[in-house]
Amino acid sequence: MATHVANTLRDAHDFHVTIAEDSAEAQDLLDAYDDIVCVVVNYHLPDKTGIQFAASVDGNPELSDIPIILLTGKQLEPISEKGIKAGIDEFVYKGDYATGNMDVLANRIDVVVRAHSDVKLTQGYTPSTA
Repeated sequence: MATHVANTLRDAHDFHVTIAEDSAEAQDLLDAYDDIVCVVVNYHLPDKTGIQFAASVDGNPELSDIPIILLTGKQLEPISEKGIKAGIDEFVYKGDYATGNMDVLANRIDVVVRAHSDVKLTQGYTPSTA
């Protein structure tokens, strides 16, 4: 699924995307690069949930300004409160929007990056117009 999402966001929306195999690798990428403008995380990860990962990112002052989108097949209502408290900025339900060109996911990425863009846009990121 991660490969499909990444390839679609690259090909259909011209996004630069890096895939992490688990939350530890994602954390390493966040620590290593200062130009990451958004994290899209699946609810189910090999080593924890996307909500747990978001909480660890949100708890780090150096990373807490990076917006996080949770991509999930679970019903949103039961997990949304925990997700918001963990620092998730947006939720996208896979059942409806993880096919085709993923226009909804791309739009949500644009929206959260624009909301956090005061610094990020000056670093060379230009949101897509898709």
